[in-house]
Amino acid sequence: MKKQNTYLFEQLQLHHQKRPISFHVPGHKMGKGFDPLGREFFQDILQIDLTEVSGLDDLHQPESVILDSEKRAARVFKAKATFFLVNGSTAGNLAMILATCKPGDKIIVQRNVHKSVIHGLILAKTIPIYVQPEYIPSLGIWGSVSLETIEKALMDHPEAKAVLLTNPNYYGIGVDLTEIARLVHRYRIPLLIDEAHGAHFGFHKSFPKSSIQMGADLVVQSTHKTLSAMTMGSMLHVNYDSLIDIERLKFFLSVVQTSSPSYPIMASLDLTCRLIEEKGESLWDPVLEWLQWFDEKASTLDGIQVQHLIPSQYFTDPLKRTIQSQIPKVSGFDLQRQLEESNIFTELADRWNTLAIMTYGNTLGDIKALYHSLSIIDQLYQEDLLKEGKSIPSMEFNFHQIDQEQTSTISLDQVIYGRKKVVPLKASVGMIAAEMVIPYPPGIPLIQLGERITKGMVSYLLELKEMGSKFQGVVDPTISTINVVDVS
Repeated sequence: MKKQNTYLFEQLQLHHQKRPISFHVPGHKMGKGFDPLGREFFQDILQIDLTEVSGLDDLHQPESVILDSEKRAARVFKAKATFFLVNGSTAGNLAMILATCKPGDKIIVQRNVHKSVIHGLILAKTIPIYVQPEYIPSLGIWGSVSLETIEKALMDHPEAKAVLLTNPNYYGIGVDLTEIARLVHRYRIPLLIDEAHGAHFGFHKSFPKSSIQMGADLVVQSTHKTLSAMTMGSMLHVNYDSLIDIERLKFFLSVVQTSSPSYPIMASLDLTCRLIEEKGESLWDPVLEWLQWFDEKASTLDGIQVQHLIPSQYFTDPLKRTIQSQIPKVSGFDLQRQLEESNIFTELADRWNTLAIMTYGNTLGDIKALYHSLSIIDQLYQEDLLKEGKSIPSMEFNFHQIDQEQTSTISLDQVIYGRKKVVPLKASVGMIAAEMVIPYPPGIPLIQLGERITKGMVSYLLELKEMGSKFQGVVDPTISTINVVDVS
């Protein structure tokens, strides 16, 4: 008789129904020892905040309910194998680099990757070959790396062990990876994709295909970002015919993930799969309909733009809206602050834009509130429009002066552990950066470790600082100074 699968959340429910007496960790003992101030808010979830007791399986050696849940996830996401991540997509990015590269190996990497990818390159002691994505003037952001750019990098560095790209980017813009995957596979190396912002791709006819469907070997997704898992709940998918040593991948997943995985996070991943499997496309039909209404209403605003001309080689995520002021002096940071005055909180802001992310968790009331707030802000802009005339802020700025197609001559760990010195930022042009400078969000380094600092980089950093951007990765958070490699 065939075994009936029992999934993780169901098993947690069954365990709770036994009214177990805990002589194991965690110490709050299913909430009884939790601070009374927060107990009411946390009580329900604390009931399943457990450890690897009998019947609840082990993430690092799954044999029963966690294994069944990961197999269901693989089925739902059309992968050969899927691994639950409880340390976010960061853990997936680290593991897939460590699983494919050895110390001293070269890896072709999209220049504007998330900082966790850079951390993976450091841990693997690799030599990154950075490839530059194309610029999108209408939004003032970087798009994707072209097929031609990747082909040139592979021809110049045929010894590279992998290609790692971000698809889509934070703003939901990406490309069809099918031809890129074929190109990379001709060199008999894997294509690794950070698809943190595309976990929902492939589940609705309005969505782009997922990177797994387009032929990538390993794909990391933040299930918590655009689906309904708890924060830090992510997945790593392995494709059929993947050029990956799966046992090596499992080893490094165990290395980079906590030995005390969160059962609530794992259960939320399990339930997300159950929900998608049960509801399918109908999950997204309402929010997509509401966004059609939003776009029609927003198109009447004179001082705010939410529809943008995107080059034809790109796709866009239908659940994201990049909102932009048409007043040259109003930045995305300004627009974000004005929305927050109406209790509307967006995902991020940059020099020109603020980004709104919608999911099936939003309501029609949410969408109407966003439009209502934008319409009020738009009215405030009308006087400025009359004074200055309607003009879209120029996106052709000095970021183009940044030569970012650089190849590190030393591995990143040599930069980390080598001699350093602190110099004024304005005096750092021409020197090699010994730290990352990361505007956050989105968490994309503007200056990478081991890169030669350019005048354009410094100018743009100073502009971001003036507009109120926050920075990570730096010793001096005011970015008045920067760490560089001491070559003396």
